[in-house]
Amino acid sequence: MNIIDSLSARETKTRLRILKYAAEQFSSTGYTNVSIAQFAAELKMSKATFYKFFKSKEELVLAVIDAFYNKFEQEIDSFADDSSLPTIEKIARFTALVRQKFAAMQVSAVEDLRLAVPEAYSMLEERRKKVINGHLARLFREGADEGIIRSDIPPQLIANILLEALARMEHPQYMAETGYTFNQMFELVFSVIMEGSLSEEGRHLTSKRE
Repeated sequence: MNIIDSLSARETKTRLRILKYAAEQFSSTGYTNVSIAQFAAELKMSKATFYKFFKSKEELVLAVIDAFYNKFEQEIDSFADDSSLPTIEKIARFTALVRQKFAAMQVSAVEDLRLAVPEAYSMLEERRKKVINGHLARLFREGADEGIIRSDIPPQLIANILLEALARMEHPQYMAETGYTFNQMFELVFSVIMEGSLSEEGRHLTSKRE
């Protein structure tokens, strides 16, 4: 039995409260600019109570990443596995969900994590690849079979282009040269990739949805 399974309902609620607050701080302020003492103070708990759930700040950030992507994939599965939904609707929901999930991300916070905790950054990259390579590529394969996604572009190639673009956008110097914020650049790149992947039928169905 792991520590999560052994927690009471009250303790589980406290752990989730820590994860929620830490996720907000790590994504906006950065890993190195926050401390366990700050977390404990803001959450009105002792450091001893905090350490009951997480032994270190590094363990906490790994748990934050894990919880973020676990919930992310559960939300994707909730519509991706729904046979009553047309694929064009699933792709639209995937697009909206990805935009929502990355809306609060700060480039400086990601760069800070890469430099401070390489293990956590690697985990972030791997989980993101799993989402894009697994879920998006799968939806695009389904869309290609239905004729709404261009059949002349391999779904995996589309997924790889998006992953490469996201990796590029995580470099502060590159973003500074573009003059765009992460959110602005993400919207542009994601729109170009998604819209450029639609077939004529897919464009027609998309325009009807709008």
